[in-house]
Amino acid sequence: MSKFIERMERITQGGPGGIGFGNVRMEKAPGMALVGHVSKDHAAGLEAVAELGLDAVLLAGIGGPEDLKNLENSLPSLPWGIHQPSLNEEDSAAYREQGCDLLAFSLADTSAAAIASDDVARVLYTEAGLEDRELRGIASLPLDVFVLRVPGLGDTWLLEDLASIAMVGRRVDKFVLVEVSRAPTAKDLEALRNAGVHGLVVDLESMGAAAVSELKTACLNMPRKQPDRRGGVTALLPSSVFPSGSAPEPDEDDEDDE
Repeated sequence: MSKFIERMERITQGGPGGIGFGNVRMEKAPGMALVGHVSKDHAAGLEAVAELGLDAVLLAGIGGPEDLKNLENSLPSLPWGIHQPSLNEEDSAAYREQGCDLLAFSLADTSAAAIASDDVARVLYTEAGLEDRELRGIASLPLDVFVLRVPGLGDTWLLEDLASIAMVGRRVDKFVLVEVSRAPTAKDLEALRNAGVHGLVVDLESMGAAAVSELKTACLNMPRKQPDRRGGVTALLPSSVFPSGSAPEPDEDDEDDE
């Protein structure tokens, strides 16, 4: 199993975080995972991610598996992966042979064979606010993680932003991450978690190491998820549990014995 998926399971279960990855010892599991995204100066970005002790890192702007060899000495001990617009079977195998733990891609032009292996975390980049029929189709694919982009996201998280995320987060049985270029506030972090978000993908170039460090502290200090008003933590069920447009029928009371 992917090391990143194992890490995500510990975070969502809310148990102790162990020693974590990188140089930072984590006394408890954070409220959300943080994945660094590096697309330009890869060597410097990888060093920053290792120092910050994030949960994983995705490298974008890599020409192909052969170009990854130039970064062999910079690759961190924490889970790392590749973000490509599309992926084929040959490149997927080559990345895995080099120790890649996450493969991130979009639907367009990615071959089915490229994501056949479950030894890595299969990460789909898509937009939030998907139509229900499209979402059900994507949710049936062999994927592990969704990274959601929120079109038109401004400085402030709006209810419509949260609603577009919740449409995905509450209807799939995958880990859901949201891509951000600005650090959400502590209250926004709680709102995102309540909408079904398990972590953030942070753009290191636009956010900067200092802001990411503060965001990591905020994730570590998040309060435990509160039970819903019905007295328990809300269960997030995939849409496949019930057919579209239907809901579980309440059990009828047994008739009293005469």
